[in-house]
Amino acid sequence: MFKKQYLAIASALVLTVGLFPTSSSASVAKKNLQVNYNNIKVLYNGNAVSTTVEPFIVNGTTYIPLRMMAGVFNKEVTWDGNSYTINVKDQADSQHAAELAARDAQIRTMQAKIDSLNKEISDLEDDLDKKKNNNDDEDFDDRLNDLEKQLNKDYGDFEGLEWDITLDGDEDEIEVEIEIDLDEYGDDFDDLDDSDFESLVEDIVNDIWDEFDDADVKGKIIDSDTGKKKYDFEGDVDSDKIFFDGSRI
Repeated sequence: MFKKQYLAIASALVLTVGLFPTSSSASVAKKNLQVNYNNIKVLYNGNAVSTTVEPFIVNGTTYIPLRMMAGVFNKEVTWDGNSYTINVKDQADSQHAAELAARDAQIRTMQAKIDSLNKEISDLEDDLDKKKNNNDDEDFDDRLNDLEKQLNKDYGDFEGLEWDITLDGDEDEIEVEIEIDLDEYGDDFDDLDDSDFESLVEDIVNDIWDEFDDADVKGKIIDSDTGKKKYDFEGDVDSDKIFFDGSRI
């Protein structure tokens, strides 16, 4: 009878504060104990918990089997006979694990959809930027062509001579070529002085700035008959200065 009682004590869990102190440095010893069995029952949420080892009382403290209660609270208990150590850890909840796996799969699916949508958005933004740039380029070209026509209309017969004004470039710098056939208008051209050319250049540059206020202007006056340059000029938009043949107008 006592052997049965001793084995039960060795595998039991202390439920209340007992008389034996616990310490990792406790000495190893044998003690004779008085064990009382009173047909103790264990209830969990009102339901009886079955056990192969009957709970008992020692010195007013009730002991019940650890492995039994571990099962009730979904714990895993192992015994290390070499180190005389009881290991208690949480058991894997299969239902909870399945729910987590399903949720992870759902998250991966949603993330794949998000990645796909983000790529679609990025592609649409790229297409929009391309269309915008194309529209900007087309708009710039249209504006430049319109300005070229207007300049030829306004200055194509400057001082009674026939001039042909051509524009090229971009929004940062516009190039101007003013052509005149000196084989036909050479004498009349020679009758003009620098102030006449400066007036023509200044008016053209200012008209360009009225339309493209961030563009520098570089230009030249050319003999269309020989292709030779007669004068050059430029407009610096930052300083708002215009130069004709190196001299400021």
